[in-house]
Formats: sequence, C-alpha cells, structure tokens
Amino acid sequence: MDRDFSAFCCQGATYRSGYTDLDTGVSLFTVEFSPPEFSSLPVIVFVPGLASVPENFTGALIGLTRYHKVHYIETREKRTARINGSHGFSVADVASDLVNYLDRSFTGNDKYVLVGYSLGATAIAESFRNLRNRPVGLVLVEPNSSFNFPWWSVLLARVARYVFWYMKPFLKWYIRKFRVNTTEDNEMYLINCRILDAAEPRRLGLAIRALKPYHTGDCLGEIPAPVMVAGVSKDKFHSHDEALRISEGIRNSTYIDIEDNRRSHGGEMADLILGFVKLQGQSQTQSVRSGNDAGN
Repeated sequence: MDRDFSAFCCQGATYRSGYTDLDTGVSLFTVEFSPPEFSSLPVIVFVPGLASVPENFTGALIGLTRYHKVHYIETREKRTARINGSHGFSVADVASDLVNYLDRSFTGNDKYVLVGYSLGATAIAESFRNLRNRPVGLVLVEPNSSFNFPWWSVLLARVARYVFWYMKPFLKWYIRKFRVNTTEDNEMYLINCRILDAAEPRRLGLAIRALKPYHTGDCLGEIPAPVMVAGVSKDKFHSHDEALRISEGIRNSTYIDIEDNRRSHGGEMADLILGFVKLQGQSQTQSVRSGNDAGN
C-alpha cells in the first residue's frame, strides 16, 4: 500500500509501512513510526477502533511520535487487511490477531504499552491473558463491554455489500440526528463520517453482526498491569457507564474523563498517555532500586 503517512507523525519523525503475516492467516497493514531522535522509551502499540482511519487520530499520533516509536495496527475488518472468506470479525478474532502480532514483535526484554480505542481497547483487554510477552501498561479509550448497535443496523448488515453506498447518506444523517450531540461533540460525527467513507461494506457488515452478541466476561480481573481508562462523557455514541464499569473491574486501574472526542483523539490525549507511560517507567525504576536495597 503506497501511502504517505507523514501527516500523522511529528516533524522529523520517520515511518515505514507494510504487511505483517500472522499465524491466524490474516495479513495486517501496519505503520511503524520512529521519533526524530533515538529513544529507549517503551514502544507504543496503537490499535484504533472499528473501521477507523488514521485521520481520526492525527493529533494523538503527532504527539506520541515526538518521543516514542509507535506501531499503528489496522485490524482485520479494515479495507487494508488481507483476509479470506473464512475469517471472522468477532472480538476474539481481533484479539487473536493482536496476540500473534505482539508475541512475534516483542520479546520478554522489550518494553511496550498498548493503547486502544473502542473495539481496539476491547480487543486489548481480551488479549492480555493470552500474551506471552506482556506490556508494561494499557491505555483503554472508550472501551466497550458490549456493542449496542441498533436492531435495524444488524439487519442492514446482512445486505451491506449491496446497499451500503446507497444508504451512506442516510447513515450520516441518522448519526448526526440521533446518535451524536453535534453541539457538544461534533468530532464524533466527523469521525463516523470518515469511517463510513473509508469502510469496506462487506467486512463492516460482517463485523457488526459478529460484535453484536459480545459481552465482557472475566478478562478484566485477569489484568494485573497498570491501566488507564479514558471515558468521554459527552459522547453519546459510546457508553460512558461501560467505560466506568470496565475501569472498576480492573484492580490496578485509574479513570479519567476527557469529555469529548476532539480532546480524546488529539494532542491532549497524547500528553495523558505520555504521562502515564512516564509514570510506569518511574514505578519500575523504584521497584528495581527497592530490590537492590533489600539485597544489600
């Protein structure tokens, strides 16, 4: 895929893009951004939401690439993925790709942080217990404990490949009129418009049907790593209460409300993530010092 990603990283940063072949049989498109100067800081693995596009995270990615190497992973329901007709689109399917990618990319000595939005955050939570090489921390932005698609959208998903392009103007109108408060959170409307414009109709339809039955099980209680959960209280498209409950279900979790999607997808979110990563580094340093002191 020949595309210029320089708009999504800070000045002086570099990138390389390509496909990663996984044991699941899926080949995912990934972009690896490198900061302007060499850094030994943890790598940030960035997993966007359902059918989302890089344009939705421009501010956040620019902020993160100032100091960190960033792996941006496009999940299997996106147009870029190479799949065949037998591949599914459930949370478990997306999580299995993520486990395979992370175990191939990082050894036990590598330090990395997982950052996910919506479906990406949910897949991260589900994948954690199966990871061989675990991250030093997680950032879950608007994670889902369920996917509350309207009943009619599930029916429409069955014929998405045939009617999607005709229905797209209606879907944008419906989102603006009934699902998003454009006065308080217009960015959520723009995010969804970009998603609809870039979506692969068949995959999006199959993903909606596969995600609809999902409910978070016991995966949250099996996450010992430090976690920052970010909710967006003005976002009516996602459930703020679900984000709160997910945070409460993780024993080593902190919760923040970043209010709207302009902030949650921009530079302010990047600063919060950078602060979280820095705090984990300081905690690990203190643990090592305490261990050395005890040994002496």
